[in-house]
Amino acid sequence: MASKIHPKYASRTRPPVEPRKFDTVLFDIDNVLVDTRRSYLEAIRYTVEIFLTHGDVPFFSKSSSGKMPELLSTHDVEKFKMLGGFNDDWDCCYGILVYLLSLPVTNRTIEALKKASNFDKLVKSVKERPLKVSGITAIYGRPSTLVIEKVARIFQEVYLGKDIFPRLTHNKMRYWKKRGLIDREKPIFKSPLLQKIKDAGMKLGICTGRSSYEAAYALKAFGMDILFDAITTMDDVKQEERLKKESLRKPHPFSLLKTTEKLGKKLHYLYVGDLPDDVLAANRAKKYVSICSAAFPMMAADPFRAQKELEAAQPDYVLKSPSELFKILGIK
Repeated sequence: MASKIHPKYASRTRPPVEPRKFDTVLFDIDNVLVDTRRSYLEAIRYTVEIFLTHGDVPFFSKSSSGKMPELLSTHDVEKFKMLGGFNDDWDCCYGILVYLLSLPVTNRTIEALKKASNFDKLVKSVKERPLKVSGITAIYGRPSTLVIEKVARIFQEVYLGKDIFPRLTHNKMRYWKKRGLIDREKPIFKSPLLQKIKDAGMKLGICTGRSSYEAAYALKAFGMDILFDAITTMDDVKQEERLKKESLRKPHPFSLLKTTEKLGKKLHYLYVGDLPDDVLAANRAKKYVSICSAAFPMMAADPFRAQKELEAAQPDYVLKSPSELFKILGIK
């Protein structure tokens, strides 16, 4: 379900959109095809706090209110993601933890850590983007007690939940006893809209940081699975990373180029994404294929701020609603 546009943003005048000839539309999934504000973003908030407050010797004591998550706001997570190179949510959790564990906090409570953290200050201090895990660890170090495997395990338990995680991984639940946040998701670019693009003779593709299972789960849940001609997931990226021994995650253009390889490199592509990493990946892919980017900031907690961050990455278009895609594609 697309978010309503605040008058503050809707009133901003923009030049008219000139339709261009495209053969194929590529989509990111998270906060583009599917509203993940109450799933992935919340899973990051829970994962960070569970990591810090659980274990034989917790880093910090739990919030005195007993509520969770108390440490991070949605705005905090989005600000961190905008630093670039954190399209993978495991990496995002890890990067946030690197920053938080570097803070000088004597009172080892979640309340004290929240008071010591300042994500606005962090964002302003970062000069080179995309930051990536390598950048955040270069600034704050790599704590020996911070293990990515544990971070990933907590995240998957929270996101997939008690009904999916044990069946998919053959492991018992250790940190989370509830249903997964994956079931909170809702469609944004709905099936009728996508079908209208297909009926206009265009192909549809997906370039996502999700695993194959998570992508298929969402697409099937919202009746989108039969509409897409090619999909590239994080599983494809990780497989290629093992061969090339380098990071191929957005803003690297690999996932986009992999999808165009499946569909045909001589086609004209439009890629719709919600993060600067998406726009940068499309811009870098222009060296190899005909592609434009459309930034979609409207699912962010602060759409105006998100739009400014996206515009700095130089997208070809900015979408304020799913239906605006028709103007770009020349579909009536």
